[in-house]
Amino acid sequence: MKQLFGRDFKGKVSVALYLTITICALFLPILSYVLLFVPTLLWVIPDRRIEKFYNP
Repeated sequence: MKQLFGRDFKGKVSVALYLTITICALFLPILSYVLLFVPTLLWVIPDRRIEKFYNP
């Protein structure tokens, strides 16, 4: 699994986005609701590494 997920771009970007959304919620709550949609879209897209691993 470590080899498969060595460079986990989605995970790192998601954490950064959630931290940004949390801070943004203190000052601009409406913008934070809009930004919550971004990580959701990021994870809806299938990860090609998993597809390659299970369907060689």
